[in-house]
Amino acid sequence: MSNKIKIGVIITDKSERILLIKEKISKNPIPLWNIIKGSYGDFDETVFDAALRECKEEAGVEIELTSLLGSYISQQGNDVRVQFTFIGRILGGVPTLANKADQLLRNESISELKWFTKEDVNNLHKNEFISLRTYAMIRDWLKEDIYQLKSVKQIEM
Repeated sequence: MSNKIKIGVIITDKSERILLIKEKISKNPIPLWNIIKGSYGDFDETVFDAALRECKEEAGVEIELTSLLGSYISQQGNDVRVQFTFIGRILGGVPTLANKADQLLRNESISELKWFTKEDVNNLHKNEFISLRTYAMIRDWLKEDIYQLKSVKQIEM
């Protein structure tokens, strides 16, 4: 059995646009649209710290987490993935791709960062997204189906 905890962040701006990354992963031969996301549990950090770190690593921006989009659970056979997806807004920096060497160290392949209006992202076909999970998260964001950030609590064991 393989259990993974992932952290995702939908970054928005003052105009309510969404920042997406175009990313290639091993199971897809071409780069597709994705949100900022990564693994949790590799470092001594909270889920909130992991979300902030991923935004800095993948888009070069510092953000403030504003709300929780949701907790998404996927299972295929014995593999289980839980993803906490947050919504955040930029506090500092301009969205910038990490250099290729840094991406390789993190096993990433991000080729583009792009702002989308709600209308633009709504017009993207689900096949243009890296996964059906990402597509579902974007649909939830468009419906403004969000929760208070305090819905997630990090506690000591």
